[in-house]
Amino acid sequence: MERSRVARRQDSTTNKRKKTGKQPKTKSKKPMWKRIFLLGFMLFVAAVIALGAYTVYAIATAPELDEEKLVDTYPIQLLSAEGEPLEGAGQIREYVSIDDISEVMQQAVVSIEDRRFYEHNGIDLRRIGGAVLANLTDGFGAEGGSTITQQLVKQSFLSTDKKLKRKLQEQWLALKLEREYTKEQILEMYLNKNYYGSGGYGVQTASKRYFNKPVSEVNYQEAAILAGLPQRPSAYDPINGDQELTRYRQEQVLSAMKRDGHITEEQYNEALDVEIADVISPGEETEEEAFTRAIYSRVQAELEEDYGLEQSDIYGTGLKVYTSINKELHTKFNSDIKSDNVNIPGGSFPADELRMGATVLNTKTGEIVAIIDSQQAKQGDKSYRDYSNEKRQIGSTAKPIFDYGPGIENGQWSTGKILLDAPLEGSYKPNNYYQEYRGQNTMRYFLTISGNTPAVRAFQEVRDEFGQGAIESFAKNVGIEPMYAGEELLEANALGAAEASTTQMAAAYAAFGTNGMYTKPHVIQKIEFNDGSSINSPIKAKQAMEDYTAYMLTDMLRDVVSGANGTYEPGAFPWDVAGKTGTTNDEQDKWFTGYTTDYSISVWTGKVSGASETANKPNYAQYYFEYMMQQVTNATGQPDRFQRPDSVLSLGSELYVKGTKPKDLQPEKLAAPTGASVNYDEESKAGSVSWSYDFDAVKADGFNDVTFTVTQNSADGGEKVVGTTGETSIDISNLPEGDTTFTIVAKATNPLTGEQQSAPAQASYSIEPKEEPKDEEDNTSEDGDSEDNPTDENNGNGNENNNGNGNGNGNGNGTDDGTTDEQNPDEPATDEGTTDEGTDQPTDGEGTGTPIDGQSNNGSSDTNRGNGNSNNGNN
Repeated sequence: MERSRVARRQDSTTNKRKKTGKQPKTKSKKPMWKRIFLLGFMLFVAAVIALGAYTVYAIATAPELDEEKLVDTYPIQLLSAEGEPLEGAGQIREYVSIDDISEVMQQAVVSIEDRRFYEHNGIDLRRIGGAVLANLTDGFGAEGGSTITQQLVKQSFLSTDKKLKRKLQEQWLALKLEREYTKEQILEMYLNKNYYGSGGYGVQTASKRYFNKPVSEVNYQEAAILAGLPQRPSAYDPINGDQELTRYRQEQVLSAMKRDGHITEEQYNEALDVEIADVISPGEETEEEAFTRAIYSRVQAELEEDYGLEQSDIYGTGLKVYTSINKELHTKFNSDIKSDNVNIPGGSFPADELRMGATVLNTKTGEIVAIIDSQQAKQGDKSYRDYSNEKRQIGSTAKPIFDYGPGIENGQWSTGKILLDAPLEGSYKPNNYYQEYRGQNTMRYFLTISGNTPAVRAFQEVRDEFGQGAIESFAKNVGIEPMYAGEELLEANALGAAEASTTQMAAAYAAFGTNGMYTKPHVIQKIEFNDGSSINSPIKAKQAMEDYTAYMLTDMLRDVVSGANGTYEPGAFPWDVAGKTGTTNDEQDKWFTGYTTDYSISVWTGKVSGASETANKPNYAQYYFEYMMQQVTNATGQPDRFQRPDSVLSLGSELYVKGTKPKDLQPEKLAAPTGASVNYDEESKAGSVSWSYDFDAVKADGFNDVTFTVTQNSADGGEKVVGTTGETSIDISNLPEGDTTFTIVAKATNPLTGEQQSAPAQASYSIEPKEEPKDEEDNTSEDGDSEDNPTDENNGNGNENNNGNGNGNGNGNGTDDGTTDEQNPDEPATDEGTTDEGTDQPTDGEGTGTPIDGQSNNGSSDTNRGNGNSNNGNN
């Protein structure tokens, strides 16, 4: 039995092993979704733990609440290029108690910024989610994500970075602030800390600046304007900004107030019926504020557009802005121009009829050095217009940008490209300011004299050959926006229909002076936050055009300033300056934009409504340019000359792109006259030389002022100039005997190579010499009677008439009555008449003039051929 059990155990073990070897045991696997869920859960837990730990860290390192920082403001600090503070930037604040802020003002702010301000504890969870929906349905800016409490905390204590740490600290401090201060205290601090534009901090300052009244007296219309400003102070500023944007923002606030029941539907509609300009009534600015307000406005715009900062990151945070403004020059320009301390036509600027704006910037960097505005805001002014930054039609300063620049850039035109000044065809037919047409000449010449019809033809040629995109891209690359009719580029862009500011024009022309590198004009060099961190300007130069285009434009624009035909009135500079004049219809606007390798300056003057027709006739813009260019050069030294790049070659006085063979610079030789002939009357000893000439073809080859010089060469070797004429014939007289040759040479002026002379054309005329007369002998009969028979001498038929007077015509026939026979119709016309008794009557003889070019003409001679005349009879 025992062995049997052992055997069975062994058998069982063996069987099990064999079974296991043949069929390995499989492990059960969990479903995939469970694995994903488990992994996600573990990651979530880890994230929560990490976030919790980070939150604890953020709270632990958060700054303490400091009432002084809550109450005080930290305005933007503006520094000049030399590091000096720009005083008078208009940054002021007048603190006011919540009790002196009108209820409607408080309602307007709460409705647009934080409608549940009196309900939440510093953080509004509903607002965070609802802000997204509100902005989508009601427009951007309808509602923000942060509460009033959070905004106050951020402006008072925190940096402007977008890190999670800052946001966590903001929320923690907001909760803490709500526990330590009342809602009224928080709202008071908030309203006194905000920036409201025009250099003013706090709602009281803003109310007095825009409405000339304390904030306790503002109505709901005015309150809606003030409440909307902190979101975008520079854009919504009702004086310095765009009043259409101000109205847009005011409507948002009024809509929120109506939604919350603070105003009625009727009040809402009444408010929108009043123009923004009729609501505001600003106070007068100081001189310092007038000098710096434009700088401050530009700083605001650049911080938003170029640095991407939000309003809450900019204002009240102690931001330090390093500008490119040359404080000394900026102040001097504004002071001198506004006080008429500039040598201009008439001695003073007619400020009651004209306005003026100008921008000075660094040619190489695009940094603004100075900005000038002719006006200072006065009490009650409804809007402030920074004329240095206001867009106006640019007149003929557009020609390098819309006409000649695109031609050089796309067609590699030479400066000697031939253009036509003649009446235009089509719907757009402007005239020249000089009220005439000057035919064909070079692009250089027409840009220098600012001809209109050649510029339009250049525009049309580029558009037709390369498409309007070639012109559009060239203009936009230098910051100028063209004008359109629908999607079609207006031809009027050729002569300055496009609008731009002096700042834009100075930057566009600066690109010509830097071999085509364009830099967006800007005033900020870098910014520095209150924590010591800084950001340099993000603006970089870009290649806007080829270097050959920029230099060839510059070389032509030099001639505008210093050339004999240039339109710049004050006179040439002793250093290298290029520039262009510009005038719009009825002299509404006048421009001068010019540049050196160091500075680019653009000046505009324009009429106000009701100005006299001649108010802008003097070239004030040119003289202001001269004054400012002299001043900046005196301050910083004489500039270098513009350097020609390797891509540009010269031929004579003209330039062309290397690698091209411009036909314009290799004109055809001046064509010679053809068909020369002589028509001469030997009896009157007078006649003419005539020829043919294709004036149109010669003009098409670029020649002007065609004249002809005629020279006479006689058989005896004598030579004289008959004369010079612009016609195709010239009178001649008293030709000598023998062969006379006339040489006709055309002369004309080519704008590229100067005066040219053609090959000669010639024509000849021959007068046969007179034969010496023979001795006369009496032929008598033996009885002394004379013979009646004619003689055959001289190849003529000498016939004696009854009076003993021999008279012969061209055929040698005489008549008995002393008259000539009737003229043979096949012969050239002759004079007919009777002779006096005892005299000879000559006949017309024929001479042959044979021109060198193979054309023959008939001439006449005074010589007597074949006439035998004898008073005594013929032998």
